[in-house]
Parts: sequence; structure tokens; C-alpha cells
Amino acid sequence: MKIRLGGLLPLLVLASACAPATGYGEIVAQSAPALPASPPSPTSSAPPVPRDVPTETHTGKESGEFQTSWPADQLGFLTFECPKCTSNVIVDTDGGEHGLVNAIGAYKGTKWMNTEPDRPVKRVTVHANAPWTATISDYRSIPTAESGKDTPGKSEAVLKLPAGVTRIRFTVKTRGNVALWVMSPKDRDLILNQIGDLQVERDVRGPAYLQVEGYETSWTLTPS
Repeated sequence: MKIRLGGLLPLLVLASACAPATGYGEIVAQSAPALPASPPSPTSSAPPVPRDVPTETHTGKESGEFQTSWPADQLGFLTFECPKCTSNVIVDTDGGEHGLVNAIGAYKGTKWMNTEPDRPVKRVTVHANAPWTATISDYRSIPTAESGKDTPGKSEAVLKLPAGVTRIRFTVKTRGNVALWVMSPKDRDLILNQIGDLQVERDVRGPAYLQVEGYETSWTLTPS
């Protein structure tokens, strides 16, 4: 599946990531220097350059919804945590992304949002049976998977692939489904969608973002 992104999709600027904490749903990765954005097409107006946006944090006790003031022209990353949930956990938006989270039981993971500037996220709906926290942050929060090094992780996550990367090896253990999406300045592609344990290699060119989907997964990514 290949999705053409509109001209207003923010350019991917790979900046130094905030060091993530270890644990369930977190990525173990090292910081990497900022990389230049791809130049805009001379025949079209340039998308807005990613800029620093204050982090938003929202909390709730069970099912509910919250409003967000996230800029329509800025890519965001939503980290959702419900460590005591015991039933279905569903997170949805009124924007271009539907079903950001669809899990059962305790959950912690990160998904990208606001990928369609003509359908910006203004409201997020949560279905849960325990206290939860939703954090929306900008590009600085995403860790980088360095070329030639293993990056291990659990659950759903987003990470950066630096310029120079041309291929990835992905190893996963799961009893459910796992999918991989890659987003470059121009395209968003589904490059893997399977069930069960596997090890695969895919051609992927950086700079780009990679999103892992699969809340029951334990995985290792190795770019090269």
C-alpha cells in the first residue's frame, strides 16, 4: 500500500532525540545529530519546516475525550499509556488517522498523527477502563535507529532512520499481527503486514520515519 502525502506534510528533520526511558513500549536508542531536510520542489510551495512545539499532556480515569491545540501543519507523535487497563484500549481522532490504538490490556506505545494537514487532529477519543495518560510531542521526542546498530524495542513505536540508510533488518517475536510503515517527505508506505514471529529485510531509504504497529511485539531493528 502506498499513500501520496500532500505538499503540506512537514519535512522530516531528524533532530537529536530525547533520551527515552527503558521499559515496556519504549525504544532503546542513542541520540543522533540533526540531518538536513530534503529540498522542496522548485515547482511547488515548500511545506512548513518542522518547528519546536510545546508538549501536550492529557490524563483521564476511564473512557473520555480531550481537545488538542496541536498545529495543523506540524507532524505530531502521540504516546498513550494505560498500565492498569484490563480490557479493550482504543484511541481514535477526528483527523486523518483512525484507530491510533486498538489493544487489549495494559498498553504503552507511540504512533504518529497529523499526517494530513487538510484533516488536522482537534479531538482525541479514548476508550479505557483505567487511568491513562496521553502525551503529544514533536520531532525531538523520536529516537534514531543508527546504521549498523541493533535497536531493540517493545510494543508500538516510531523511530527515525538517518540519511544514508538503504536497508533494514527487522526481527520480531509476537503472538499477534505486526506491521511496518515508512514515511518519507513524499510518501507513506506499508512495507510489512504479517502475523507471528519473523525476521525480514526491506529496502528503506533514509531520512525517514519508521512506525512499528503491534502492541504484543518484542522486536529488534537493524538499519544499514
